[in-house]
Amino acid sequence: MLPNKPYSISALSLAIVLALSACHREVKPAPEFKRSEYNKIVISNAVEPSTLDPQKSSDMAAGAIIRQMMDGLVSTDAEGKTIPALALKWESSDEGRVWTFHLRDANWSNGDPITAEDFVYSFRRLADPATAAPNSSYLEDAKIQGAAEILQGKAKPDTLGVKALDKKTLQFTLTAPVPYFPDMLIQQFTYPVHRATVEKFGEKWTQPGNYVSSGAYILKEWRVNSHITMDKNPAYYDSKKVSIPQAVFLASGKEYDRYRADEVDVTYGIPSDQIKIAEKEFPGQVRRATLLCSWFLEPNLESAEFKNPKVRRALNLLTDRAIITKVAGRGDKEAFQLTPPNMQGGGESAPAWKPLKREARIAEAKKLLREAGYSEEKPLEFQIVYTTSEAAKKQITALQSIWKATVPFVRPTLMNEEWKTFLDKRLQGNFSMAFAGWCSDYNDPAGMLNIFKSNNPNNAFHYKNPEFDKLMNSTLEAGISAEERARRYVSAEAMLQRDDAFIPLYHQVSINLVKPDIQGYSDRDPLKNYTIKNWSFAPKK
Repeated sequence: MLPNKPYSISALSLAIVLALSACHREVKPAPEFKRSEYNKIVISNAVEPSTLDPQKSSDMAAGAIIRQMMDGLVSTDAEGKTIPALALKWESSDEGRVWTFHLRDANWSNGDPITAEDFVYSFRRLADPATAAPNSSYLEDAKIQGAAEILQGKAKPDTLGVKALDKKTLQFTLTAPVPYFPDMLIQQFTYPVHRATVEKFGEKWTQPGNYVSSGAYILKEWRVNSHITMDKNPAYYDSKKVSIPQAVFLASGKEYDRYRADEVDVTYGIPSDQIKIAEKEFPGQVRRATLLCSWFLEPNLESAEFKNPKVRRALNLLTDRAIITKVAGRGDKEAFQLTPPNMQGGGESAPAWKPLKREARIAEAKKLLREAGYSEEKPLEFQIVYTTSEAAKKQITALQSIWKATVPFVRPTLMNEEWKTFLDKRLQGNFSMAFAGWCSDYNDPAGMLNIFKSNNPNNAFHYKNPEFDKLMNSTLEAGISAEERARRYVSAEAMLQRDDAFIPLYHQVSINLVKPDIQGYSDRDPLKNYTIKNWSFAPKK
């Protein structure tokens, strides 16, 4: 899943960071966001969500909000482990090709019962090309029967391998055994939607007053580029355990200033140049979590500049990850592969050139660029698109400085875009290079590596390698051990490195601020799939 925004700073030196750092500005308190008598919690979400429609969502900003208003079959606990949600239990048969989920008694926020047919409708909606769901290929990755044919327009959505055995029993039929199938269902685009509401209101079903929830909160207000307010859902099956009556998600910036002004209880992050200040000013409130997220540069392999693998290899060699992670100041790990080191079921794969010293890497990069036809007389000029935020601007500007200082005839220009525009450009392939990241949808290397499969809509790189596709599909062959699956994942990483399909930068550590009286917040979930229904305020002293 696409993360909202990066909060580390890539730089040639500390001087670059200091030169680019914005000055701290005081922000006057906004009374409407201040907590009163513990009646609300205010959370910074960094950006405006792309949508509140589960099936049409693809970014973490949308997921964080949808997850409060909608429940899926499963959820995650404080450790990131899969636990029951609308499904009380599940089991598999036929060597993992058939999965059966048994639903609990629960209602939609309008009082209608939640049934297995709601899930059938929603999964078919996710698969239907008419929905234009960014994550429709997720169903093919999950090996749900019929998904591939439906996505290709060769079959109708009602042929998808999901059916209601009765009102409370849902069954999936897969074409291959997927041992982590229940884990894949933690993502919001697999959550059910209320069919009658969607069909009645169309695109407007996600507006306040129309939205019908299956989760702990209901949509009260949505002010674009400002905030989204949710109230506790009295029809929720577990409403007695939901202690915070209202949640407000902010889309705009200045979250650190707002935290200081007591307008924000939980920030999305902390700008790197303010981490040490925050640790002194708010001892015990700076929280760190190692995420299943990697940041990288996406060369568009169909663009004129990056069709030649020598150019991609050269920029890979010129990128000094040690400096990037050191100056970032939050503990990010330099990356030479896509899969984060804390992901279960994976392994380490390093490019052949990793042992080279910095000087040797630069010399090899210059050689490759000249072989590709670039020089002082014919510089390599291309554009890098990135999201509009001060943090992203600092990172990408610093990276630009590293390249220019090392090889003057490498001349990237920068183009910042608002979040939604950036998403559109990336998914449509309308760019030469993008500064982006990916957070796994579940705790298995397939959640990262699948984005490079030829038919994946998140494959903005336009990387097409039948050998890679075949290798990834082979990880789900019947009877293979977990150890063999891990070896195949490592081989897939090596294939991406051989082809220089992307330029990995770092594996992300999340740093944010959390008010000391909030109970239940966890730093141990590497997926960061928090749900406010599990939080509470400490008793007043």
